[in-house]
Amino acid sequence: MKNLLSKNNIKKLRPDLSFYLLGLLLLLGIKYFYSGAGSDELLWILAPTTGWVELLSGIPFVYEEGTGYVNHSLRLLIAPSCSGVQFMLIAFATLLFSFLHRVGNACILKKSLWFIASLSLSWILTVFVNGLRIIAAIYLPFYVEDINFVQRLLPPDRLHTVIGIVVYFISLLTVFHLTEYAFRRHSESSRTGFGIASPWTLLLRKCVPPVFWYFLIVLGLPFLNRAYRKNGARFTDFALLVAVCCGGILLCILLLYTLFSPLKNRLSARLTCLFRRKQD
Repeated sequence: MKNLLSKNNIKKLRPDLSFYLLGLLLLLGIKYFYSGAGSDELLWILAPTTGWVELLSGIPFVYEEGTGYVNHSLRLLIAPSCSGVQFMLIAFATLLFSFLHRVGNACILKKSLWFIASLSLSWILTVFVNGLRIIAAIYLPFYVEDINFVQRLLPPDRLHTVIGIVVYFISLLTVFHLTEYAFRRHSESSRTGFGIASPWTLLLRKCVPPVFWYFLIVLGLPFLNRAYRKNGARFTDFALLVAVCCGGILLCILLLYTLFSPLKNRLSARLTCLFRRKQD
């Protein structure tokens, strides 16, 4: 604890504090703006998302002022609630607050570039992932409509919500893992320990930051804003869906690590032995 609170570590954190504060203010500002924004104010993200959906599906959409992008023949609507702004905020928070301290030591320029990159990447990621989510929400109901068990357990509105949770959460974990891998490859101080860590330790290292920001923004902020007072049953149902879906995904990740970590270690050991033999 003394090491964490040492003068040297506090000095190292000082350049980051202004970026953390700016990032927090930006998050809250966008969140406040989004809470009252209509389709006209969200064209900066609705338009590219709809274009991506049209490219993937071949389904044409027409913009209607004050409503969103509509396909009347198929009764489809890409409205402000489908913009993915909330996921953009989660991705931005995860990238900024999880990796800023690992950028350029005390170099303000590099940290500024990472701040801009985090915001830009979160927008690009949102357009890409949200387009895939909308495609899944359009086509998946047709594949499960004849499965009675799914119909009883997941009526259309709930299925739509589950698709969003699963697609967004898996995408967030994937992006965090890839970014962590990129930083780890270029950082001597964080290369050790990953190969011999237990599956539980690996799960914590790779999942805690994105899980924290996902739950904070998806459930924490609405709870603090007393969203449960407007419709307590709906908020509780949504919170349970988030917990069950995200918990199931994390459990699957743990099982995969448990199964494949020994194989990965054996393969790495064999490759190392072969490499050393060739050097000898």
